[in-house]
Amino acid sequence: MEILKIVTIALTGVILASLMKTVNKEVSIYVISATAIIIFFSIIIKLTDVFSFIENIYNGITYGKEFFPIVLKILAIAYITDLTAQLCKDAGEGAIASKVELGGKVVIFYAAMPIMNAILDLIKTLLA
Repeated sequence: MEILKIVTIALTGVILASLMKTVNKEVSIYVISATAIIIFFSIIIKLTDVFSFIENIYNGITYGKEFFPIVLKILAIAYITDLTAQLCKDAGEGAIASKVELGGKVVIFYAAMPIMNAILDLIKTLLA
């Protein structure tokens, strides 16, 4: 029951952060960040299974192998952007969080450009 461990860590972090807000607001930000990092490290073990699954999918496909790493990169950018934006929001910095989200969207669009070019080339050859 991995989710129970994550929920326990999260609730403990929330309670500690709430208690620290009454004593010292700056320390609560560190508690929130530490909680997020502990949760992240607790799921890294599960990520090895996910990457193994993805590797099996990659080995099974024949067309579009060059785009598979791009899709994975886009997923990583999305997760990292979301985690960072949530940490900024938790710290009360909504303006910074929205800029992080905008930056993530721009980087995702940039990373997806080779896939979009390939799709446009495919459409051109089908219409020619």
